[in-house]
Amino acid sequence: MNYKAFENSQRQSEIGILFIFLSSLYKSLRGFWVLGLYFLLGKTSDNLIYIFLGIGAIAVLALIFSFLSYRNFKFFINYEKKEFVLQKGVFSSEHISIPFDKIQQVYFKRSVLQRVINVYEVVVDTAGSSKKEISIKALSKEKADALREILMDLIEDEIEKNASTFDEISVEENKKPQKKSISWTYKLSLLSLIKVALTSNYIRGIWLLMIFVGSIQNELSSIPEGEVYVDQATSYMNNNYGEFIQIASVIILFFVAVFLLGVLITFIEVFVKYFGLTLTQTRDSLDLQMGLKTNTRTSLKPKRIQLIREETNPIQRWLNLYQVQLSVASSDDNLAKSNVKIPGLRKEHLEKINYFIFGDIDENQKTYKPHFIWFVRNINLAILPVWIVLGLVNSFSGWLTWPTMFMILGIYGIFVGIFQYLAYKKTELFVSENFIEKKSGVWFQQTERLQLYKLQSVTAKQPFFYKRRNLYNVTFHTAGGDLYFRALPANILRELNYSLYKIETSTLAWM
Repeated sequence: MNYKAFENSQRQSEIGILFIFLSSLYKSLRGFWVLGLYFLLGKTSDNLIYIFLGIGAIAVLALIFSFLSYRNFKFFINYEKKEFVLQKGVFSSEHISIPFDKIQQVYFKRSVLQRVINVYEVVVDTAGSSKKEISIKALSKEKADALREILMDLIEDEIEKNASTFDEISVEENKKPQKKSISWTYKLSLLSLIKVALTSNYIRGIWLLMIFVGSIQNELSSIPEGEVYVDQATSYMNNNYGEFIQIASVIILFFVAVFLLGVLITFIEVFVKYFGLTLTQTRDSLDLQMGLKTNTRTSLKPKRIQLIREETNPIQRWLNLYQVQLSVASSDDNLAKSNVKIPGLRKEHLEKINYFIFGDIDENQKTYKPHFIWFVRNINLAILPVWIVLGLVNSFSGWLTWPTMFMILGIYGIFVGIFQYLAYKKTELFVSENFIEKKSGVWFQQTERLQLYKLQSVTAKQPFFYKRRNLYNVTFHTAGGDLYFRALPANILRELNYSLYKIETSTLAWM
């Protein structure tokens, strides 16, 4: 007997009760760890009885909550109204209806616990809602695959205005989904992952380390000055590191240690996030799976990819490693979750991704460079803050003489000038019949590319210091993010107006 799959109310897998219970218990106990540590360090062993009684009470309440949460959590597909419906709630009921045309993506996530109990979390990524994601925490692999396939097919069917195709979907058909033709598969090897981790941007790791060091310093500053440990540490530093060379050595060692720890933090972060990365191109999508702590599986349709960013640096390019960031359509204000980063790609795979998403790239392109004032402006913005800081130091402390200050500014200005000139030479905008492409970056070299028909709008702003030269800052807006370019000549606006006219008259759909 044929009937529509997931038409009737469905529950999560029964093992999901265990997942909900362990998650709830962890969240409940996490807030009491300080209290538990206090009792454990108490002088009497009688405190252990109260600790175990408290944990037992919390566990019983968590188990009751988990069972009620499991019983009240239901979902189904309303084919008639073209909606995915979810009901949940223990103390208050919540009914969520999501039209097919509001669903942006359906993908899988698996934490370590979910992998241990062998269940999948299905995440429905929506547009136009303050709550961007809803998730079903515990489904079997067969049921999760079937639900994702049906929802994605129904979304595509709704886009193409041909909903009658799926009116005859049956359970038997969904148990055996049609196989997609696989064009190619790329797996990020352990060696390549290590190379990516060691050649990535360390600024984030160093920033996290500085926040941690700052928090420790804030705690140490609260210790009274008369504390014996502080006095001993101060005396040790004064006795052993009193000379200039010794102080300079300590400072250099400190920065080297910060850099190495930043590298280590970045290495761990990249390794955990991208472990097991596998990218597969099928007939109609790019299927991505990655993650050690949280394993994520997602499927990316070409028409939903609004903007593509390619990034590399000289070391990574020498190792044939490239990173691509795919910006997926989203109406959410925070576009961070709509960006999918795929590191460690080879040049040939990067070209295959571009061809799969864009097809043939137009060769007949017009090239635009920023006006030379862009170069001058960037130098001034880089030098002015340093000039102000050195001037304040010289005024209040007298530590720097004017010749020394000018020497520091001169050396700094030379490096800034070389860097900004290289940045100016490498910053270019290419406009063709169907594409807009921007190249920029000195060390971290970036290429951004979008299709003209996916543009939502174009913003042109003219600061007062651009008016005499008739220059504009232009922002290209898409549903997946923006592409920004400074100091463009006015004649590009006429071309963009014509491009926007073609977009309005085009029948191509990007949603």
